[in-house]
Amino acid sequence: MQYISDPSLVSTEYAQFGLGQEIDAYKNRRLTNDLYTRSLIGPLFYMIASGLTIGLADYFQGRFWLLVIPGFAFLFLWWQRYRHRPPIPGADHQEYDTWNRQHWCLIHLGALIWSGIATMTACIELHTNNAVIVTMITTIAFSTAASHSFAMYPQQARLCIVEFVLPSTLVYLFYAVDLRAIGVAICIYFVYLMMNLYGNAKEYRNQIQTEVMLIQSRVDLAQLSLTDALTGLPNRRSYEATWNHIWRIAARKNDVLGLLIIDLDFFKKVNDQYGHLAGDACLKHFAQILRQQIRRDSDVVARIGGEEFVAILPGINNELAYSMAENLRCVLAEMPCEIATQKIYLTASIGVGIADWRIDRIPADTFQRVDKACYQAKEQGRNVVKRA
Repeated sequence: MQYISDPSLVSTEYAQFGLGQEIDAYKNRRLTNDLYTRSLIGPLFYMIASGLTIGLADYFQGRFWLLVIPGFAFLFLWWQRYRHRPPIPGADHQEYDTWNRQHWCLIHLGALIWSGIATMTACIELHTNNAVIVTMITTIAFSTAASHSFAMYPQQARLCIVEFVLPSTLVYLFYAVDLRAIGVAICIYFVYLMMNLYGNAKEYRNQIQTEVMLIQSRVDLAQLSLTDALTGLPNRRSYEATWNHIWRIAARKNDVLGLLIIDLDFFKKVNDQYGHLAGDACLKHFAQILRQQIRRDSDVVARIGGEEFVAILPGINNELAYSMAENLRCVLAEMPCEIATQKIYLTASIGVGIADWRIDRIPADTFQRVDKACYQAKEQGRNVVKRA
């Protein structure tokens, strides 16, 4: 027996794969899309910073043609990142993992190229000048941006910061003596960045968790709006959406489609004699019997009124539907609802029918014919199955 949710309230992914799969898919999409958009701007800033560095360095004066090499490299890197778009929605986890590994290779490549320019500048200049100051400031800016923009992948972000900072800092500390103070300052800032990255990663995880909780709340609310709180069966709203959907598919294919409408007999007397709590227990009892008797994966049962239930039976002809209804009626009559020491016996009047494609133009036509049969069963003394 299936429980079909209203597709307007529950997403397609949830209906198809379940809530856990929808959440995993959402996380994959969110992380990869964030990584993609945040990584695009980097190569353009690398290109600007390398141009300033080469233009200000003493060694490169008169060699402006050298601007072409890093400029072309970073422009090509930007193009590669732009072309490397995230997987399409619905891709499996392995596709996302492969994409992430490839995109991080492009990110690390950009960090290493810039680090090579900053390190080479320090090795050539060996003293504080405009070019060294530009490389120092931009290196700090790039590593800071990595700690914020790539916080969703903290381990990769740490490696990226190390790639930015370590090579040039080693030169400042151990090769260019006049730049040692800059190296010490960058070391201090490096420690701060690692601490800051921890906080940024925690904040990003909390944000994702909040969004996941919203997804769960949305699905829970959708399910509540489609489920009868007492019996746990689909409610009338869910039934109507499901019946219309299944009926139209069967009509298009000219398939057999059975329907049972079940009304518990004299249920008001049960409430009057035993109380409403006992009446609720009887409804739960019948819902359990209904689940046990109508249990094919393609079948749908629902509570559509106080003591009125339906069963949608795709592929079931009139004779088989009648047999199932008769069996349900007998089981119900023989299995009382036990409450403490009391046994409350229930019976039901059941209308049985199939969609008749010669006369039924809309789903309501089939329902009305079967519902009329249910009323006829009541008029014939109740505890009766009547064909439409």
